[in-house]
Amino acid sequence: MGGEVMFEESEAADIAADWGVDVDLLNDAVWELETIDGNDGETYGFLVRFDGDTDPDLLLALGVAPGQFARQVSLNAFDQPDYEPEE
Repeated sequence: MGGEVMFEESEAADIAADWGVDVDLLNDAVWELETIDGNDGETYGFLVRFDGDTDPDLLLALGVAPGQFARQVSLNAFDQPDYEPEE
């Protein structure tokens, strides 16, 4: 599959939580997750890049600025706790 990036369903949920949007909005769009890497080789964040044919209203609902096809995700969006939180 040339160039297609597969993502886990949990990644979409983590991105939606980071952005404060419904995960179904992400599931309605075609997107790829990219890393934002510095010159030092460290990862400084993530970028969700949407297909150019994505409905502008859907992009707006996802918090993507008009005329843009990408939105940054925080570096900690995919962090998992090192422990199980107590009930």
